[in-house]
Amino acid sequence: MKYGDIIKNIKVNKFEKIYTFYGKERYLIDELIKKFKKSLNSTFVDFNFSTIDGNQTSLDEIISSLETIPFMDDRKVVVIKNFELLTNKKKNFTQQDEDEICEYIKNTPDHAILIFAIYSDIDKRKKFTKELGKYGTVLNCNKLDNNELLKWAQKRFKKENVDIDNSTLNYFLNNIDYQNKNSDKTLSDVENEIMKITSFVGQGKKASISDVDELSSKKTENDIFKLIDFIGNKNASEAIKIFNDMIVKGESPLMILSMISRQFKIIMQSKLLNGKGDTEHVIAKSLGIHPYVIKKALIQSKKFDNTSIIRLQNELLEADYSIKSGLKKDILALEIIISKFCM
Repeated sequence: MKYGDIIKNIKVNKFEKIYTFYGKERYLIDELIKKFKKSLNSTFVDFNFSTIDGNQTSLDEIISSLETIPFMDDRKVVVIKNFELLTNKKKNFTQQDEDEICEYIKNTPDHAILIFAIYSDIDKRKKFTKELGKYGTVLNCNKLDNNELLKWAQKRFKKENVDIDNSTLNYFLNNIDYQNKNSDKTLSDVENEIMKITSFVGQGKKASISDVDELSSKKTENDIFKLIDFIGNKNASEAIKIFNDMIVKGESPLMILSMISRQFKIIMQSKLLNGKGDTEHVIAKSLGIHPYVIKKALIQSKKFDNTSIIRLQNELLEADYSIKSGLKKDILALEIIISKFCM
C-alpha cells in the first residue's frame, strides 16, 4: 500500500488494525499520524489518541493502552514512536516480551488502531517486524518519487493560494535538489522553500522563475559561501551586508547560523582529507556532498587555520544555545560573531 492509498482510506474511514511507518522522511510519517488523529471525534480526541515513547515503555503499558475502551468514539489510536523491537536496539525488552507481543498483535482489539512510527530504517530480519507485515501495513516513508513530489508541491502552493505553472514548479524542484541520492534535503526543507516563495509573492499572485531564482536554496548557499569568503578576508561590512540581505529575504537567523556551521564543518573535513592526499572527487564521494561545495570548501580552507575554525564553531554552538534559551537576540548574536571573526 502506498502513502496516497492510506490517506484515501482514512478519508472514507477504512482502517487496518496495525500500521508501521518508517524511514527518514519524518514529515510524511508525522503527516500520516495527524490524519489518523483528525479522523477521531475532535471533542474527545484527548481521551482516544495517545503517543507512547517506544524507548521508555513496557509491554504492559502498550497492552493496557490498546485494551482501554474508547470514550464516546468508535475507535482509539495508539502511536508508539521509535519502538526498540523494530530497530537494532534491545534494552528494555526480552525475547519473551518479543514473543508475547508477536502473539498479541494477531488479535488486537477491534476498537484500536496501533501505529508504530520509526524515524529511521527498521530491522527486517526480526520476527516482530515480519509479523507486523503479516497483520498490518508496513510503509517505507523515504523520499517521494518525481510524480509524488510534483503533486505534493502543487498542493502546498495551492494551500497558500499562490499560483505556479508546471514549468516553474519543475524548475523550483530541480533547484531544491531534493531527489539527488546524496542530498540530505527532506520534505520539511522543501516546504520551507515553498513558504519563503509564497510569502515573497503574496496570496492570489503567481510565482515566476525570477521569484524562484531570487529565493532559491542555491542562492542561499552561494550567499553563505560569499559570507564566509568575506569573513576570511576580514571584510566585516560586506559580511554583515550579505547577512542582513538574507534576513530581509526571509531567511531565519538560526537557519543561517546552521548553514555557516555546516560549511565550516565541511571546510574542516575537506581540509583534513585533502591533507591525507584525497582529491576533490574522492572527498565529495566520501562525505556525500556535491563536488562544487567541496571545491569551495578547499578554497576557503586556505583562509582559516584549524584553531580559528574550532573557535568559530564553538561560538556558533554557544550562540545557538543562547538564542534558543532566550538569552540573546538572534540577529544581534550573529552580527557579533561575524564582526568578531572579521577583526
